[in-house]
Amino acid sequence: MPESYDAATLTVDGEAIEIVDANGMPNRRYLWSPTLRAVFGGVLIFSGVHVWTADTKGAEQRAAWRSNLDAIAARAPDVVVPGHMATTAKPDASAIAHTKAWLAAFEQELPKAKDAAALIDAIKARYPDADMGIAIDIGAKVAKGEMAWGKP
Repeated sequence: MPESYDAATLTVDGEAIEIVDANGMPNRRYLWSPTLRAVFGGVLIFSGVHVWTADTKGAEQRAAWRSNLDAIAARAPDVVVPGHMATTAKPDASAIAHTKAWLAAFEQELPKAKDAAALIDAIKARYPDADMGIAIDIGAKVAKGEMAWGKP
């Protein structure tokens, strides 16, 4: 059976990889390889796809997310591996910028949308070529209170 691993680092081929907790986002982490100057972003970083927001129900959590993206960008990584990405996406800092811009668009459109359908339409208009439509479909419903998600 797998066991929980809560150490701050792991070692791969003799190289230390930092396991970085995302501030203000319980159960969210990313990996940082100082030697490779690489970030393995997990569910914090997306590229060329709609961003999964169903797990971040409130604006405060999404603001913390954007703050964590700023901290990741401040590391000036040469390589960024998103947790979810389009097949055409490049493994670079553009993924951080994409995620942050997408989240900002979501925050701008959320209060203007009368319901989830309107929010979905607004985001899809801004990101017409983004893959992973299920992310905006569910995220919009959760944000507009039309669908329950996660623990109560």
